[in-house]
Amino acid sequence: MFQDFGSSGKHMICDFKGIQNNILLNSCDGLKSILKNICIQYDFQILNEVEHQFTPQGCSILFLLSESHLSIHTFPEKNHMSFDIYTCRQYNNNDEYNKIYTHLIEMLQASPNQSTCNIIDRYF
Repeated sequence: MFQDFGSSGKHMICDFKGIQNNILLNSCDGLKSILKNICIQYDFQILNEVEHQFTPQGCSILFLLSESHLSIHTFPEKNHMSFDIYTCRQYNNNDEYNKIYTHLIEMLQASPNQSTCNIIDRYF
């Protein structure tokens, strides 16, 4: 699984801003559906999941993956969502992570100009 150079995988940390799909930001079920579809598409194995719906708004979701984790925290009052995924998968480049980022921009109807995405190579 790990290559000779000691990589422990990649960690993508995103802030989605200017989100127009505010209904989705308050829907743990809707967000979990998106996360599950990502896991199916990229063959990530979900070991456990936990969620919390805040009152009056917002939610947090955490998926424990056999590859590591995936998390979301929403702030509907600020049209904002924080997202991160860390996997021990060995990808040659960041294409897969960029596809996930673009997919989330589209689903959230977030502003690509205001949103940010950082992909960090992790090493032992």
